[in-house]
Amino acid sequence: MKPKVSPIWKYFLEVDANSAKCKFCDKTYSRKGGTTTSLKNHLKSIHQNEYEEFLKSESDLKLKNTASQSSTASLSTPLQEARKQLTLKDSLMKNQKWCTSNPKSKEIDKLIAEMIALQDLPFNFVEGIGFKRLMQFIAPNYQLRGRQFFTNYICDDLYPKLAEKISQLLKTFDKISFTTDIWSEPSANVSLLSLTAHGINEDFNRIKVILKCLTFDGRHTGDLIQDKFNEMLTEWGIIYEKNHCFIRDGGSNMVRAMRLADIPDITCNVHQLQICVRHMLDYDEDVKSLIGECKKICTHFNHSQIAQSELHKIQSEQLNQQPLCLLQECNTRWSSTFYMIERMIQIQDSLCLYASKHNIPQISPQEWQQLKKLITLLQPFEEITREMSGSSTSISSVIPLIHTLKHTLQIENNKPDTNEKFKDLIKSTIDQLNSRFGELHLNNFYSIATYLDPRYKTKFFNEVTKEKVESKIITMLGDVGESSDTNEAEGTSSPVAKRARLPEGNEATTSTRDNITSILSE
Repeated sequence: MKPKVSPIWKYFLEVDANSAKCKFCDKTYSRKGGTTTSLKNHLKSIHQNEYEEFLKSESDLKLKNTASQSSTASLSTPLQEARKQLTLKDSLMKNQKWCTSNPKSKEIDKLIAEMIALQDLPFNFVEGIGFKRLMQFIAPNYQLRGRQFFTNYICDDLYPKLAEKISQLLKTFDKISFTTDIWSEPSANVSLLSLTAHGINEDFNRIKVILKCLTFDGRHTGDLIQDKFNEMLTEWGIIYEKNHCFIRDGGSNMVRAMRLADIPDITCNVHQLQICVRHMLDYDEDVKSLIGECKKICTHFNHSQIAQSELHKIQSEQLNQQPLCLLQECNTRWSSTFYMIERMIQIQDSLCLYASKHNIPQISPQEWQQLKKLITLLQPFEEITREMSGSSTSISSVIPLIHTLKHTLQIENNKPDTNEKFKDLIKSTIDQLNSRFGELHLNNFYSIATYLDPRYKTKFFNEVTKEKVESKIITMLGDVGESSDTNEAEGTSSPVAKRARLPEGNEATTSTRDNITSILSE
């Protein structure tokens, strides 16, 4: 007979397989099926003291069994562990989903929400079959939430916490500059107004934070734009005195909004530069027509996979070149015309071979020469566009870059291979640059920044401009006696600096930055 292990038999005597007698009251109780539940209930209701003693004994026995099982498990071999089967209870627990208050479940919720925010993913990403399969594999006990949960989690929980940190960060900036723009989103059929803050923290590191991107209903008038700006600045607690400068496009509504709000502002120089590029490309009808032919050729290949494959075959098999695709121009993408023509020149031979067998626009040798000349003119614009668009670029580089650009164009104008058509085009482009950038030295934002930049100092100023800038800086510092110290710090024996001279010679340097270095070395 199997020995009795349960502490309950300390209080009962077994009569037969289906009954037992209490040692204290001699009453017999049924225990059909061999269970001891009725015996425990008898102790609980009649013999309270003995029942409490029984509970303590049962608890001690469970602890002893647990320790014994742990000891046995530590001595088991890997093969024995592999053969061990889960109990029904363990199997059910393994497949049971965590409740929403489970710490692991909460942590996964947080990480998924942060992933959606950081990667700018749509909220319905969590409802995709691929994501569900991934989560089922790596965390089968996790109860996946729907898009509404994560929408509320990000908007109601994550956003306020992040907004508080950003508010504290904005308070550390002495002055804040802003960039803003309005654009349309065709997929959602809405207009959006953005506001991005730029500042320098205590460690002198540049910080950029996108503060707001709100929908803009109705007409885009200057008055409504001003109201939106005031609303966004008030929401972030940014006082007027902290506004250093707003950078905007050249739209009349944006200009009016800044004037109404009495906010210092400047026009985006890259936008202005691209307007000059567009003027250059549209100035001469022959050049404009040639670019139109280039667009048709690119469209032919972009709309035909067979044509692309044949072009690649010509490049790799006949010319032993790396296969390259043509790049289509896009009016809204800066420098895209330059990239389109540059790529066509790179694969000129393969295009000519393809055109000899197919009905596409033919480009004559003279036109290829015009394209190469056009690329020479567009290249400094592309370099300066990249330079000005960089995250580390300062406003102090604008005057030197524009000065160098005009100098580079003048060099091209003086070259013997520049015909009268391109001379007129260059002259018109320089006039455009002078019209849009000719008075930058009169703007304190540009002139003071350039003056204080140790790379440039007064190299790009005449003596009148230099004296005005110095006077403005002294006024800002509030100490007239600092003027002589400023001259000594610059290493000049006279308060009047020499005006920057253009380097002589007809050969252009290899890049815009090299041109600046050449000018500074004079």
